[in-house]
Amino acid sequence: MSRRPAHIPQRVPIFVACEGDSEAAYVSFLRALADDANLPVHIHIEPFPAGVGDPLARVERAKLRLRQLRLQRGVFGRRFILLDSDQLELARDRGERAVRLAHQEGIELIWQRPCHEAFLLRHLPHRADRHPASARDALRVLQRDWETYAKPMTRLQLAARLDLESVYRAARVEPDLATLLRVIGLTGFE
Repeated sequence: MSRRPAHIPQRVPIFVACEGDSEAAYVSFLRALADDANLPVHIHIEPFPAGVGDPLARVERAKLRLRQLRLQRGVFGRRFILLDSDQLELARDRGERAVRLAHQEGIELIWQRPCHEAFLLRHLPHRADRHPASARDALRVLQRDWETYAKPMTRLQLAARLDLESVYRAARVEPDLATLLRVIGLTGFE
């Protein structure tokens, strides 16, 4: 009598474009958490090359890359971009166009307010309610609370300080991150 192979759930493809190496390492850290939980997802990390520009240029770049990947790998069920919100202030009209284009393309924006370091700060114990006013303030506060923090961190360096509970702590105050975690299947924060 032949045995039927075990059912292997199809992995849901998720596209996540990242503003820089720090964000790419963070998403790689999330991917490792999903792998550890045996979640049926595949997170494709797409780091933007240095100098891509403002949020509109990044959304345009992600749109182009998604079209290229569609030919190679098919369609991604969900698409995200991690962006620093302080970039919106540099050119308000281009920021508004970035939001509209992302919506048209089905790309969800994960805003790091005002930057990645502030976003990371909210992962630390008793810091979820901290909202530094600027990137400079965020870096100063983060380095005070995370003495070994240096930009850019690798996935392994992040994992040495952060864990799944840290991610859940941030997701409770970061609705954009919470959306990404729900899509991945990491829902213990709810």
